[in-house]
Amino acid sequence: MSGPDHTLLLDPTRFAREIDGKPVRLFTLRNQRGMAVCVTNYGAKIEQLLVPDRAGRFDDVVLGYDSIEGVVGGAPSVGAFVGRYAGRIENARFTLGGTEHQLAANNGPHCLHGGLRGSRFQVFDAVQHDACSVEMRYVFADGEEGFPGALALRLLYRVTEANELALDYEAVALDAPTMANFTTHAFFNLEGVNSTHSASALGHEVMIRASRYFEMTPELIATGRLLPVEGTPFDLRQPTALETRVGRPQAAGGVAGYDDCFAIERNAAEDGELALCARVSAPASGRVMEVWSSEPTMQFYTGMLAGEPLAGGPGKGGRRYVQQQSLCFEPQGYPNAPNIPAFPSALHLPGQARQGRTLYRFSTA
Repeated sequence: MSGPDHTLLLDPTRFAREIDGKPVRLFTLRNQRGMAVCVTNYGAKIEQLLVPDRAGRFDDVVLGYDSIEGVVGGAPSVGAFVGRYAGRIENARFTLGGTEHQLAANNGPHCLHGGLRGSRFQVFDAVQHDACSVEMRYVFADGEEGFPGALALRLLYRVTEANELALDYEAVALDAPTMANFTTHAFFNLEGVNSTHSASALGHEVMIRASRYFEMTPELIATGRLLPVEGTPFDLRQPTALETRVGRPQAAGGVAGYDDCFAIERNAAEDGELALCARVSAPASGRVMEVWSSEPTMQFYTGMLAGEPLAGGPGKGGRRYVQQQSLCFEPQGYPNAPNIPAFPSALHLPGQARQGRTLYRFSTA
């Protein structure tokens, strides 16, 4: 199998800048089979991911930007590694050790994806060790976005010879207990962003390995209840073409779109280890992606308003990205856990490293 046309690869010179006094770069990771991933250390964002279709043709399967100006001016979650706390924390506050901590509110009264200046907006220290991996580090300061305690995050992106993108991360509280929850936020379209089939992702077939999903308030705050997917539009246990669910009347078992969290099913052997979370396939290209993670839940996002432009300026090639053009699979901890004692804790104690791993595996059918 031949590799991708190198003219498809993003130009790293368009990402070489300084932001907040720190150098920003674009790092290109490759395996011997031609798979290539471009990641910038601004927000640890995935900007490009090239994999073959069933005929061996390579195309880019993620939304992203082709310059650092585009990244800074674009939708902040596109491609990002999200922290200090992925998802929403109700009313932007929680109590820890008897002290209430008021966080930055950036989603109405709530704290979303770490606040106004979470990791999506930060420059990571980065070192590329070899052709297939890059290590990134960031230290959240005590009080940053209202969170208590300093927290050191280490993140490794690696491309494997099995056409996988693996993300390994470790967080250590340095001086005080704190709360943290991480996820990766790539926007995928497996038809290829340069394909004539890329205008919508609703032709994709999706399987999510979950028999329960999290009840949410109208403001998408987890209530603490888990509900069965049986008999609902959230039953994606079998491969399901999204166009048969999204945009259909609720009475017909449909939804406007998905922005929902699922409790991933695990067997005893998978406890604390990688488990299959989701499988998605694109009929026209034949590309298949499996999502594996050590995390217990996964947020699935399509966007709720078909055709509504994403925030910010245009993406690669001047394209205007819209909702439901792509799909996000975001493995993470329990949503709103700092405010729901019954949920597994998001507490990080000083000196105790907490690790996680998410892997996107690509193939064809």
